[in-house]
Amino acid sequence: MQFVHQALTWGFLLALVPLLIHLINLVRRRRVQWAAMDFLLQSYKRHRTWIWLKQLLLLLARMAAVAIVVAMLAQWITQRQWFSLFGGTATHHYVILDDSFSMTDRVGGTTAFDRASRALQNIGTQAMSRETPQKFTVLRFSRAAGVDPDAEDVASAADLHAQDVDSNFDLLLEETRLGFAATEMAVNPHNALRIVQQLIDAERDEESVVYLLSDFREKDWENPAEARRLLREFSASTTDIHFVSCNETQQSNLAIVDVTPADDTRAAGVPLFVNVTVKNFGREAVRKLPVRVRTWFYDPQSSLAGEPGKLKGKEDEPPTVVIDEIRPGETATARFQVYFPQAGQHVVEAELPDDAVTADNRRWCVIDLPAAEQVLVIDGSPDQHHGFFLSAAFAPGQRTNTGIRPDVQPAAFLRDATPESLAQYRAIYLLDLDRVDPHVVPVLEDYVKAGGGMGIFVGDQVNVAFYNQHLYRDGQGLFPVELERSDLLPDELFENAPDLEVQEHPIFGIFLVERNPFINLVRIDRYLKPAESWAPSPDSTIEVLARLRNQHPLAVERRLGDGRVIAFLTTLAPDWNNWAQDPSFVVVLLQLQSYLAAPTRMNEEHLVGSPLELQLDAKKFRPELAFVVPSDDGLPLVVKQTADPPDAESPLLIASLSTTDATSAASTRRSGIYEAWPETIEGAVELHRYAVNVNPAESDLTIAETQTLLTRLEPVNIEFRTADQYAFEFTDQAGVNRSLLLMVLLIVLLLAEQILAYIASYHTSQGAVRT
Repeated sequence: MQFVHQALTWGFLLALVPLLIHLINLVRRRRVQWAAMDFLLQSYKRHRTWIWLKQLLLLLARMAAVAIVVAMLAQWITQRQWFSLFGGTATHHYVILDDSFSMTDRVGGTTAFDRASRALQNIGTQAMSRETPQKFTVLRFSRAAGVDPDAEDVASAADLHAQDVDSNFDLLLEETRLGFAATEMAVNPHNALRIVQQLIDAERDEESVVYLLSDFREKDWENPAEARRLLREFSASTTDIHFVSCNETQQSNLAIVDVTPADDTRAAGVPLFVNVTVKNFGREAVRKLPVRVRTWFYDPQSSLAGEPGKLKGKEDEPPTVVIDEIRPGETATARFQVYFPQAGQHVVEAELPDDAVTADNRRWCVIDLPAAEQVLVIDGSPDQHHGFFLSAAFAPGQRTNTGIRPDVQPAAFLRDATPESLAQYRAIYLLDLDRVDPHVVPVLEDYVKAGGGMGIFVGDQVNVAFYNQHLYRDGQGLFPVELERSDLLPDELFENAPDLEVQEHPIFGIFLVERNPFINLVRIDRYLKPAESWAPSPDSTIEVLARLRNQHPLAVERRLGDGRVIAFLTTLAPDWNNWAQDPSFVVVLLQLQSYLAAPTRMNEEHLVGSPLELQLDAKKFRPELAFVVPSDDGLPLVVKQTADPPDAESPLLIASLSTTDATSAASTRRSGIYEAWPETIEGAVELHRYAVNVNPAESDLTIAETQTLLTRLEPVNIEFRTADQYAFEFTDQAGVNRSLLLMVLLIVLLLAEQILAYIASYHTSQGAVRT
């Protein structure tokens, strides 16, 4: 039997008081000889059995009344259903444990996950104290995340499933929970609730109790429509639901939410800026925040000769970045410069000082640097002097490395162009090109749609009719402007009025600074005038980036697919203008190249818990390969795998680190740098490096207010408690308080006691004569 107040059960000894009084009364009797009583004695002997029975029932009724009063005061708890008072129906406890990284929030040296672990042990201890059969199931968020809830063997996701609670269960549970640790994953409870629902449906003859041990952050429960639907299914199956809050104090938290290289030219030997973005999830502003930066350079030759798990990069630590201020709920971005002398996949790490949650204080990125960014330059001028000026800006000499390698070709080069041959170029420049073969136009369009960039400069050689018919093509082609003819820019009546008016755009940043003298030095004499009827529609991807002082467009951009086209309606060489002789010319061209090539610069984002997949050419690579993953002790761990084709006819081999088991080494369960080491059939290694980071959404530690949370989940009946309450109160979470039942029984028993007392006592007959 279970009671809320176990100490009061000593009061059941008071039930012996009526028996004690009865025995005392027996001791106080004296035998007295009296002849007149012999007749009455004979009558008593004939009826004494009935008299003893009445007195015994009266004594038991009084003892039971005292026992019921004690049970009411101690608050007797029984199983929910009535037949459990007389039978042995099993109670199944389903404990869902939140092990996402917000549970590492530390208060007073103890994390929310530590409190959840202790509450788990206390729930198990309570189950052991019950008299009816008990079963126990434990399921963690991380293990449920990678399991299909509709699969047949969902029970395999549980750490303990339908474990009988016996005398040794506390040792088993303690051993199990000591192997638990909060992960770096960001997981909601939905999949775990679906799996538990499947397990409950498979055991209809059991009493079920669901415990959700979590920190109940606002981000997870702000719009709990799916969770409410799943919990309502629990309520429909008469399952008790208990929310156990493991963190009641909201703390401030800072998190690095992004580390990304700037959209500048990326090449070996060229300094590169990297942006680090920090968000303040707290309630107070943070000032003078230091951000530690480290880089790892991997020599290409060492990578080829190294072994999985033993390759180490050359570490460097640039100056610490200081962010002046981050207001509550806002982000701030700072940038720092890195330098890698050779091509390859190099690593950059940013780190914050320790705070409430440490998992989001570090973030990595992998920068894949080529030897140079190769660009194709098609010069249509007879002496190719446009290409000379462009090459001079991109490759000025050995002393200056811009990271851009121009490949200057005549117009005939495009006749045999294919998508494969153009894919090697980060951008294509068409300079004063008369025309191209019509069959090449779709090839150029496909190149841009796939993410390539194209810059177009006009000149004397341009065939306006061809451009309008094949390149502009009623606004559906590459060229963003319908042309009319070349025209001279009229002289300006007012002195010092610039010929060029630019819009806010990355390629014209040099012209947008205050007191900029460069824009006044640029002179435009001649340009191609757009058709009078041309005007970009508001819903198109065409944008005018720069205008002449007569408001005719000079630079126009068009987005096509994933790529970009920017057309300048004047020459690149100083034929129709003096721009190539101005200092701003080189800066604008470098920014133009950075902007056009930006879509081809991949910044892969891999989050903890997401699959990491590698596709290999089956004709080129061996199926055996190795992954190098971070481990709990900080040392790299080598995981051997065999890549398999997705189907029998596929030319690819696929290897992956999945999320089916977050406790497995072959998973992305930790943040850090991962490596894949595939080998070609010839035995050469093609190393792939990945940065896997935590999901910054999990860094928001705002706690959902209890009453608001329960209101959002209505009409689901939920008992909300804190983890600390389980440390002091061993109550039967699956039971029902029977105090009302005991009160009814007490009233009935007292009435019965009065009737028995009346029957067992002596009363004179109605109408008897008194003497």
